[in-house]
Amino acid sequence: MAATRPEAPVNAIRRALVAAPVAHADETGRRVNGNLYRLHVLSTDRFTACCPHPKRGAEAPDAFGLLAPFAGVLVHDHGSACQRYSCWQAFCKAHHLRELTAIAERSPSQPWATDMIALLCQANALVGEAQNLKALPTGNVERLRTRYDTILTEAEAGNPPRPRRPGTRGRIKQSPAGNLIRRLREHRNEVLRFLTDLRVPGDNNPAERDLRTPKLQQKVSDCFRSDTGGDAFAILRSCLSTRRKQSDDIFNSLVLTFQGQPPMPQLVPAVQVGNRHNSKYFFFNQLFIMNFRS
Repeated sequence: MAATRPEAPVNAIRRALVAAPVAHADETGRRVNGNLYRLHVLSTDRFTACCPHPKRGAEAPDAFGLLAPFAGVLVHDHGSACQRYSCWQAFCKAHHLRELTAIAERSPSQPWATDMIALLCQANALVGEAQNLKALPTGNVERLRTRYDTILTEAEAGNPPRPRRPGTRGRIKQSPAGNLIRRLREHRNEVLRFLTDLRVPGDNNPAERDLRTPKLQQKVSDCFRSDTGGDAFAILRSCLSTRRKQSDDIFNSLVLTFQGQPPMPQLVPAVQVGNRHNSKYFFFNQLFIMNFRS
């Protein structure tokens, strides 16, 4: 019953997200009536919108209806479904660091992976020191870009594309290192967006944090018995997550909703405070670099 009442707050949240300068997108799986569904989220530091959908591909964000009109910077995990939209794109650096760490640990013959980790950590440190500036000095950005390109050139020399075997058709399966090198090369602007726009965090942690409660609900309750229950959870989760981000009383918000007076979110100008870098994550990567080189 409560999920049928907060139509006005949900619409206000959606409008605020579309107008935000920076937003985060992510998705996760969940079970609905025995079928695998996806729960998609678009969020900032003040607003959260959840949308359930049976699929994770292009149909889902289209049905979400928020990414097509969104004109800010969209931070995501380099998913192809999000890359279809005309807004500015930024890729999650933490995902790349995890892939680079795996390559460096498993293949000592891939020194470029360790070099790229060091570069991204250094770039993250420079951004952290420049939080009171509107942009990094142009010289710093160009030096980092040049080093980035040099590392990838060395990586490509040691990881040439696999040739097509006689009699085979379709896409040629490349190694994990080869796929990562191509992505880093083709999407350099998206990977390094946090250098040229200091509003943009280096990771997609805000969206991932918004999906923790739905994953916890799945572990406790296993699944939803109907589409109606899954949709109701997404509506209430959007409202309650937004109220929590705005430091409002969650219990009182639920009481007002059941009374037919769902509270409206605070529609202040969206200020993307965000987490420019995950200090703990980068600290452990720095330790990895020192241990790997010793």
